[in-house]
Order: sequence, then structure tokens, then C-alpha cells
Amino acid sequence: MWKAAAILFKGLFAAACVVVVWQALGPPDGPGSLIPWDKALHGGTFFVLTGMALLAFPKMKLWRVSLLMLGFGGLIEILQSLPFFDRDAEWADLVADAVGIGAVIGVAVAVALRRKLPA
Repeated sequence: MWKAAAILFKGLFAAACVVVVWQALGPPDGPGSLIPWDKALHGGTFFVLTGMALLAFPKMKLWRVSLLMLGFGGLIEILQSLPFFDRDAEWADLVADAVGIGAVIGVAVAVALRRKLPA
């Protein structure tokens, strides 16, 4: 049972990463975007992706998950800076990604500490 769940979480995480790259490199959204503030979109996306990464790779150290997710965000920004994509790279987007990542890691640390405290 757990092996099937692990495969499912890894597959969902990989699919989510593909969708994020697709959206990040495609044409920019018009005024009808679901989340109008770009930085909230970045933070929320990386909050969800990092949570999915923790489920997909539960034995991986939190610092390593954080570093890999931040690297993924950085890679997206590098790709957006290439001239054949109609996108702009921004340091502020990477900072918003880091805020989303940090929020999930903070929750994970709080849950781990709570489990160690006596009831």
C-alpha cells in the first residue's frame, strides 16, 4: 500500500512540475488570471510544490528539499530570461518562491517539533 502511495505522490509531483514549467514559459496570462498578483502566484505555487515534494520524498532532508525547490525556481527564472520566450525573469519572483518554500518548511518543522513534545 505505501509503495503505491509513494509512486502516486512522485507521479503527481512530477506532473505538477511539468505544468508549472509549461505555465511559466508559455505566453503571459491576460487580465483574467485567477490570482492577479504575480508574487502571490509564485509563493502559492511553490508552497504547493514544496508540500508535494515532501510527500513524494518523505525521507529527504528538509534543507535538501528547500534547496532543490529553490533551484527549480531559479531554473525557471533563467529560462524566462532567454530571448525566445516572451517572458521576463525577476529576482522578486525567486524571492516569492522562497517565501512559499519557507512557509511549508516552517510548517513541517513545527509539526515535527510538536510530535516530539509530551502530550
